[in-house]
Formats: sequence, structure tokens, C-alpha cells
Amino acid sequence: MTTTITHAGGVITPTSMPGWDARADLRSIVHTIMGRSDPDITRRPTGMRRGTLTLVFESGAAAYAARSILAVTQPLDLGNPSVGQVTMRFIVAGNELGEVIEDAGQWVLSVPFQEIAS
Repeated sequence: MTTTITHAGGVITPTSMPGWDARADLRSIVHTIMGRSDPDITRRPTGMRRGTLTLVFESGAAAYAARSILAVTQPLDLGNPSVGQVTMRFIVAGNELGEVIEDAGQWVLSVPFQEIAS
């Protein structure tokens, strides 16, 4: 099935999404206590996913059009009916939005993301 990114003005449909590098911060804190063998623990919920999506497009025009939409700060919805685990609401956030790169006739875009609450 097809991966889609839905935004306020429509839908981005890459040819494929071969890269999905997602991580979540573990926020619990372990406190070492002098004179005790067991630590105290401050339990906190795990953070939401963040990472990088790699999107492939069949043309440079489609890749650059997607890049211009993704460069606008807005909530986006990622979905793929075949892989429900990647479904999320996110914003493009991080250090930098990748430049479109042509690789063997495919146009590749690297997108840093931060998952947000629905």
C-alpha cells in the first residue's frame, strides 16, 4: 500500500518511504543513593517518536513540491495501511530539512520529524 502525508492543503504521496529512523526519549531517572545497593527511580512516561523519514519521488518536480509543503510548520498526518505502526501526527522539526537528491533516477528527500499528540 501507499504511504501518504496529509496536510492542510492536500496529500503528499511519495513513491516509497525506504527510510524510517525513529527514536523515543526514555525519561525515567535512576538516582544512585550512597550506602544503598538499590537506586531510587523517578518514573516518567517515554517521549513521543522523533527521527528522520526518507521519502522517494519519481520526479524532481514532485520532490521539490513536497519539500516546499514540508518546509511550512504545520501538523501533518503520516499513514500507510500496510504498516500501521508508522501512523502518526507530526511536524517537521529538527536541525535541517534535507535537500532533494537525485539517485539513480529517483528523487530522495530526508525529513526530520517530531511526533505530536493528535
